[in-house]
Formats: sequence, C-alpha cells, structure tokens
Amino acid sequence: MTRAPLIALIDGPLAADAPGLAARMDLFALHPRAAESPAALHASHMAAAIRANAPEARFLGLSIFPGRLAASLATVAEALRRAAESEAAIVHCSFGQGEASPVLAQAVAEVLAAGKLLVASAPARGAPVYPAGCAGVFPVQGDARCTPGQWSLLDLPGARFGACPGGPGAPVRGASLAAAHFTGLLARASLEGGIEAMLQTPSFTGRERIGAGGPHAA
Repeated sequence: MTRAPLIALIDGPLAADAPGLAARMDLFALHPRAAESPAALHASHMAAAIRANAPEARFLGLSIFPGRLAASLATVAEALRRAAESEAAIVHCSFGQGEASPVLAQAVAEVLAAGKLLVASAPARGAPVYPAGCAGVFPVQGDARCTPGQWSLLDLPGARFGACPGGPGAPVRGASLAAAHFTGLLARASLEGGIEAMLQTPSFTGRERIGAGGPHAA
C-alpha cells in the first residue's frame, strides 16, 4: 500500500499532538505561550484543511511564525531549504512575501530541483506575492464555486488554480485556506489516480465571475 506523502507545512508551530505530525522544526525560539498564538491557530487550520482531502497526510512542521503571522525573508528561505532537503513530497506555503527576491527565488528553485511540489497562496486582488509568483510553483487563490473537494483552473496572471476559500463564519478564509485544500487534493491524487490525471480534470475552468445568479465561470 502506498504511504501518504509527507507534507512540509511552512507556517506557525503545530501542536505536538496535531493529527499527522511526523516531526517539527522551529526556526526560532518558541514563546512559552506559542501554542495559543495566532500563528499556531493558523497552522492548525491549514493542517486540518489539508487533511480534509487527504486524511492520512503526514506533516513536517517548519515553524516560521513566532506568534503573529510575520516572518523575515531569511527565515522563509531557510525553511524552504530545509524542506528541499527533507523527505517531504509537497511543500505548503499559505503566505506571501510582497516583493520578489533572489534569495527567495533561489530557495524555491532548490525545492523544485529536489523534485518536490510547492503550493503557495495567491491573493485574488493586488500585486503578485511570493513564492506564489515564482516559476514552477502551484499558485492558488480562493474560488467561491469550489467545495473543499473541488479545484478550478483559472489561468490568471497571479494564480493558475483556485480552490475552496472556506464557508461563511469560518475562522480562516481566503487564499490561505484555498491553498491548503489544494495541497490536500494533490496529496490525495498521489495515492489514487496520480497528480497528472488530477490536473486534467478541474471542476471549473475560467475565472470566477460574481453575478445575480452567484459565482460561475466567465
């Protein structure tokens, strides 16, 4: 039986008893109350969204957010390098840096050269963010047409893919959650018909357009 892929989750610190946690590397000294921080809550929501589509997913937690959801470029690059050197098959980044950087681009290139898939969140509006804007990355934004088990082929300048952004009242919504759902779909596909087969069958094609009848393809 094929083992569920290991996913390098670059985010806040996952709790030691988080479902699927195989190992955790903290790229900073943890605060005594880190487990109660917004960063830890964000990481737990991303892991849960991934496992919604891939219940057997395993995680290598790479903690870059010490409490609030902010990290230096050097810390992000170091986390990507560690992911590149790990046994993870998929690297997940539900965040974005506002400026392109040779340092970040090199770290992304190392991940891709190691044969790993890299998924990153991309905002629906505004300037591109990175690593989603780097070549070879799966950039994902929220698409209200999608349920957690669906994805869309948008082919937009900032995001090629869309996925479920979360329902009303969800504690986390938007591109971060959409990227996590998409990572879970990739993980599930790797155990079933294969990722290439999955990428041939989007639930929706074309950008989302909001009208009187609700979201639909343009």
